Amino acid sequence: MAPDLPSQLAALREIVLRAGGEILEHLGDAGLLEAKGGTEFVTAMDRRSEEILLAGLDEVFPADAVRTEESDGHGGTSGRTWHIDPLDGTTNYAHGYPFFAVSAACADAEGLVLGAVYAPYLDELYLASRGQGAFLERPGHGTRTPLAPQPAKPLAESLVATGFPYVRDELVDRNTELVRDFLKAPCHGVRRAGSAAIDLCHVAAGKLDGYWEFRLRSWDTAAGTLVAREAGTRVTGVDGVELPLHWVHILAAPPVLHREMAALLAKAGEPA
Repeated sequence: MAPDLPSQLAALREIVLRAGGEILEHLGDAGLLEAKGGTEFVTAMDRRSEEILLAGLDEVFPADAVRTEESDGHGGTSGRTWHIDPLDGTTNYAHGYPFFAVSAACADAEGLVLGAVYAPYLDELYLASRGQGAFLERPGHGTRTPLAPQPAKPLAESLVATGFPYVRDELVDRNTELVRDFLKAPCHGVRRAGSAAIDLCHVAAGKLDGYWEFRLRSWDTAAGTLVAREAGTRVTGVDGVELPLHWVHILAAPPVLHREMAALLAKAGEPA
């Protein structure tokens, strides 16, 4: 395993580029849909992307454990764990909607270390390593831009995003009411793109101003969280508590807007 973070990030970059290239090549041919629960499903390309990611990580980081959405992953001896989503936005991908990504992040005992989110249709590759900043690379354009903290902006001038769980229970009702609350606060708008990883990165890049969502999993949020934090975004639970890795209920925004959003979310009460 490479001893320095830049070398490790470079290796991760190549792995996610391979996986993202594969899913982009087969856009429009997702393969058979397998039901998972609620309205969630998995496609053949989810599994193919996962194969590429696992093979790459096992080759470069053989001692690390892996948690992944579509299989059991495996243990490791290094004390580090990868959280990978081979195709974040599967529903989008299956319908040909361009918001989908490959997401991979590594965490150790101190928190997130490395992260990459690659949205191949958008030609956006977000990369981050702990304490060394975050970048937006556009491989098709040959550009690489460091991500900097976004200017302070009130909710009334902000574009925010959210998402909805696959199981359409009372949490959908709660979040629908919150969308109403944000629209009437008011804000410039509420978007729902269907990829937590991309939403977090778009907050980091200033394409969105804030984002919240309920009932997520570690592979949904890990890479995007590191990108956002390294870009100066505050990422916490919806209760405002900051943990090394948030993955159930999440709130991301620059500090001033974060406080406004947290106050609105608090009025709805803590979700189960």
